[in-house]
Amino acid sequence: MLKELRIKNYAIIDELNIEFKPGLNILTGETGAGKSIIIESLGLILGERASDEMIRSGEDSAAIEAVFDISKMKRIKDTLLESGIEPEDEELIIRRQVSRSGKNRSYINGNAINLTGLKNIGDMLVDIHGQHEHQTLLHPENHCAVLDSFGNTEPLREKCRESYQRLQSLQREMDELINKERERVQRIDLLTFQREEIDKAELSLGEDDELKKEKNLLQNAEKLHQKAVEAYDILYSSDGSVTEKINTIIGAITEINKIDSTMERVLESGKGVLFQIEDIALNIRDYMEKIEFNPDRLSGIDDRLAEISSLKRKYGSTIEDILKYRKQLDDDLITLSRSQERMDVLSAEIENLKKNLEKLSIDLAEGREKAAGRFESQMEKELKELKMDKVRFKVNFLYEPTPSPPPLRPPLSPPSEGGAGLPLLRSIATGSGEGKGGTAGGGIFINYKGKPVRLFPEGIGKIEFFFSPNIGEDLKPLSKIASGGEISRVMLSIKNILASADSIPVMVFDEVDAGIGGGVAEVVGEKLKKVSKGRQVFCITHLPQIASRADAHFQITKKVSSGRTVTSVREISAEDRVEEIARMAGGKIITAAVRRHAEEMLNKA
Repeated sequence: MLKELRIKNYAIIDELNIEFKPGLNILTGETGAGKSIIIESLGLILGERASDEMIRSGEDSAAIEAVFDISKMKRIKDTLLESGIEPEDEELIIRRQVSRSGKNRSYINGNAINLTGLKNIGDMLVDIHGQHEHQTLLHPENHCAVLDSFGNTEPLREKCRESYQRLQSLQREMDELINKERERVQRIDLLTFQREEIDKAELSLGEDDELKKEKNLLQNAEKLHQKAVEAYDILYSSDGSVTEKINTIIGAITEINKIDSTMERVLESGKGVLFQIEDIALNIRDYMEKIEFNPDRLSGIDDRLAEISSLKRKYGSTIEDILKYRKQLDDDLITLSRSQERMDVLSAEIENLKKNLEKLSIDLAEGREKAAGRFESQMEKELKELKMDKVRFKVNFLYEPTPSPPPLRPPLSPPSEGGAGLPLLRSIATGSGEGKGGTAGGGIFINYKGKPVRLFPEGIGKIEFFFSPNIGEDLKPLSKIASGGEISRVMLSIKNILASADSIPVMVFDEVDAGIGGGVAEVVGEKLKKVSKGRQVFCITHLPQIASRADAHFQITKKVSSGRTVTSVREISAEDRVEEIARMAGGKIITAAVRRHAEEMLNKA
């Protein structure tokens, strides 16, 4: 339950601190006193969008804080723990701050939380029936949710929706695979050609660099041979060669050494030099003999380098890049070859999903039809208690039939490898499928009671409430004939019927009395009292018949203080309640008779 609500600098409220009670909490006051502002501030706590226009004039920010007792609310405790938020003394404290700077903040038990998370928690805490919520009944698309809530078919509806969306996703994937089949085959041919072209080249890392070096040697073979011959002649083979002169020098030093042994070291050095020169000469001779004059080899190298260059232009700037691309070709070809396998898997999955979806939608439709009769009876009972004695209420089911199937499209050519799964997809795409399920005209159709009917994400068929308030009037769509007072009573009846199945602990009715009065108002008060037996109920009302039923009665007033309008709220005592009920019943002039009537209403309540 909502224990306390604190509001600061919101609209015409400067600062309020309200402590609420279990059961039926009634809020009354003159028009414009700020009753609906309190409900709006509660909406902010529950995750509604904030606007800086609601910040009190002259202030930079507004703050709203609510304290809930969640000691008996295991679902909310579990949700909080999943979010890493610990309940504090079985309490949940939500704080919302709205700033003109746009830096709005939300907290649960001191932990920052985003708006989505706050709304998820808020939806489990409070159900607000605002002044205009009854307008939702004017939209038939909302009627399905009401019936599902009553009949406890919501889990089936969600499963149906999930399966429907999954089927659409699989069909889109299959259509994409089919549409890309020709492109896939062409891609396989291209990649296979590229793989064969690279494999045929038999590339090796660094091959191009080695070929370029070899080419350079072949191109300069004549020059290399000439220079080698020249060097060899100078060093060894020509008259007056270096080795000949060094031998002459060594002979002279040998003669000197015979006389002066101090030249022994020089003599040995000279012999070492001679050995080195001879070794150099022999190496040059060997090199000279290996020099190749091979125009055919040079031509072959040019051809090979041209081949490598061509592959580089296509597949990568280096041989390493080409070989990496070659490996990727294998991966891509494996992936493409799996496309057909995926189509086969998709076909089987689609078929199974369609069968499952058909069963789900039929179970859902049958569950709704069973619930409809009970719902109609209970609605008529509730509405008759609300002084609509001759009312008739009907849940109308419209099962949209399948249109004539369009002409069959030319079948797609199956891929060269297999082709399983394509016939099923053609039947899904064209509505020509055999068996129970199929699609046509962009929709999905199944057999229900021997006829093909359209399937929607929420199940087969559409639901709309029909209504006849008076004898002699045909049943017609509720959205087209109900008055404002009738719609309010229909909504209250729905809330009362659904209350037992609804796990939300706090319900708020903002002026549920629109368009009603007199004896109907008394019954509305009784209904609200009944609903409050199992939960905490808040109701803003202008009718004394409803206000007299309060377990806790709060009076909302506004006054001008220091040139500013200020709203205040106080829980009123039994004596003050007589005055407030009398004001609501008698207007500005409150007579003794009006007071006695107010006392009677309170005593009766």
